[in-house]
Amino acid sequence: MQSSSTNVVSNNWEEVDSKEITSLVTETNGKKENILLGKEDVLLHHLDISIVEAEKRINGPLTLKEYYSVYLIETKATSKNWRGGLSPTGSVWRRYSEFELLRFQLENKYPEAIIPPLPEKKASFTRQSQSSDNIDPVFVDRRRVGLENFLLRVAAHPILCHDQVLLKFLQSDREWSDLDVNADGGKYVQQAEFKLKSISTALRLKKNDDHIEEIRHYSSELQSSLGNLLRLRVRLADRLFATHKLHANYGRVFSEWSALEKTMGDGLQKAGHYMDCYAAAIDAHMEEEDIVADQLKEYLFFGNALQGLCSRHQMAQLEVEKAESHLSLQQYNKSRSLGQDGYLTKLWGKWTGTTETPDDRQAKIETIERNIDEAQVLVQTASTQLSQFSKRAVNEVERFHQHKNANLQESLANYVILQMKLSKLGLQTWKHVKEALEDLP
Repeated sequence: MQSSSTNVVSNNWEEVDSKEITSLVTETNGKKENILLGKEDVLLHHLDISIVEAEKRINGPLTLKEYYSVYLIETKATSKNWRGGLSPTGSVWRRYSEFELLRFQLENKYPEAIIPPLPEKKASFTRQSQSSDNIDPVFVDRRRVGLENFLLRVAAHPILCHDQVLLKFLQSDREWSDLDVNADGGKYVQQAEFKLKSISTALRLKKNDDHIEEIRHYSSELQSSLGNLLRLRVRLADRLFATHKLHANYGRVFSEWSALEKTMGDGLQKAGHYMDCYAAAIDAHMEEEDIVADQLKEYLFFGNALQGLCSRHQMAQLEVEKAESHLSLQQYNKSRSLGQDGYLTKLWGKWTGTTETPDDRQAKIETIERNIDEAQVLVQTASTQLSQFSKRAVNEVERFHQHKNANLQESLANYVILQMKLSKLGLQTWKHVKEALEDLP
């Protein structure tokens, strides 16, 4: 039975071939590339960026050794038509903490942008047979790929790619940041202050923006869905790994049995070899699955980036509310001053000795009117900034959804393809075993 279209995979496992798998991969890759690099003139059009190597280094005295990883960033200019100026080639080593610092600075400088997330610093959603050590070579290499993807996303962003700090980070061996790279305490203190300020802002805000709240709710649901998916994948992967490894017992039994038989020995030896190969194949399969899991984790962490955008929007909204409250207070003071002509007010002033002369009263009113004018300017300025922030944030969210739809479609399709390949391998293995046993004399 043939598939009804090129987009539908045959239900007959014996007819699932490499052409069907190749067509799926080609489709998803094509859609991703069309969205990742749009019509905007971005840095990625002019500069090739890659992290080619990771290296483990030691810091501290011999008695207190601290191991850490550094990553070699290599760049090569493909065009000279970039207003920031590009070095023909560049090669710099960066620590993970420097990537954190770069992202922190971009987040502060461009509050309306969705800053791409960094890969995880510590392994999460790990399988039982998988190392959770931060300096494990396999984990470090996967993080190298994630850091490269972070740089590519930033370099393809129509706003972030023009930042001069980014260019220094990519190509300069000298000090690239205004902040002290080694003073992580200052960076973490600022991050903690931002979180506390976000909580305080959410509590003090009188009225939340419905659209922003919708984005915040979506980001939470996205994180929940991807987190549940990754947890289920780990549980299934552990059981799948254990089941496949058990097939090695078939190989051992058939091999031992073949030594006892004279006429049946060759067939049993072949069957045992097929079982051994099937059991060993799960290692490469799990490595490919881990790559897909890392792609899903990226959008799990994108949820935090979306929530950060919502928090920064709330801060801008709070500035508008504070300016409006200040304006209302000044207007109240003016109306109160204009109403101080009553008999009781004059009597109270004479009794307390605080009676105002007409000139004093007029000067006070003029001061309040100047305060009102200043407050109106503040309200207008804050409102304009909030409006611009909202427009840019909407564009960012739309751009995020386009990339997310393409990338997650590709990742999920690749996961399905991996399961199809593994199932086909199992079917082929058992067919070969059947043929080997049927050939027994």
